[in-house]
Amino acid sequence: MKICRYEPSAGGIVRIGLVENGMVYDVSRIADHLPSVRWPVPPGDLFIVNLDELRPKMVALARAAKPVPVASVRLKSPVANPGKFICGAGNFPEVLAAGSHPRKLGLLFKMTSAAVGASDGVTLRWPERVTFHEMELAIIIGKEGTEIPAAQALDYVAGYAIGLDMTMQGKEFPSFGKSFDTYGVIGPWMVTTDEIPDPSKLSFVLKVNGEVRQQDSVGRLVLDVPALIEHAASVMTLYPGDVIFSGTPPKSIGPVQPGDVMHAQMDAIGEMSVVVRGGPGRKTPTI
Repeated sequence: MKICRYEPSAGGIVRIGLVENGMVYDVSRIADHLPSVRWPVPPGDLFIVNLDELRPKMVALARAAKPVPVASVRLKSPVANPGKFICGAGNFPEVLAAGSHPRKLGLLFKMTSAAVGASDGVTLRWPERVTFHEMELAIIIGKEGTEIPAAQALDYVAGYAIGLDMTMQGKEFPSFGKSFDTYGVIGPWMVTTDEIPDPSKLSFVLKVNGEVRQQDSVGRLVLDVPALIEHAASVMTLYPGDVIFSGTPPKSIGPVQPGDVMHAQMDAIGEMSVVVRGGPGRKTPTI
């Protein structure tokens, strides 16, 4: 099942859709089946918390919906309320060759306010600074857990998406450079785990203005998806809607500029084009 959030037009009400064969089926009425909550709202994205129960109802709603082409809608982030963004660090063999290991490096983090969908694009707020693209697998957590062993880790996954972990380069702490608004692109939709039983088999390609910049495989991760979840859950509780970015091959990251178009494609998930725009032109703060 491919689940998206979308606007029929710019500035419209965000709706929930099922994607099949290039068409979107509006299932927004599924939100009526979500339980009522009162403050303090419990952690976790309410839709993903209840996803297993909602799935058959969404299928029924889709059968009665009039399909519209995916190309005619504006795709938003498939996760409406992510609790945290966790970024794998040094998770490719090239880092091992340099004498380090992702377990020694720990993890990086991105503020969830950075989340956008494919149609939102990326805005370079400090355009005089260099921002790199980092294409990764976005692992969307489906249920609460901590101290999760790798052997059970995939049971805690709701689905997968393409992630663009945009990162401004500089002397600031790395998580600062990852946390600008629009620097966490997730899309084009969430693909549930029944369609991707083994994420290690996924290959991906990122092109910028038609030029291949990144071409690799999730199978080359040092900490594969189960091990990466185990690593994160060894120090924190994971909640439904949390997103883990798998890490990217360092040999292929590169800069983007206003006007660039990034096109990301990943096996079994799909593809999306993301426009890079210039920011308001405010310069980096100086002392």
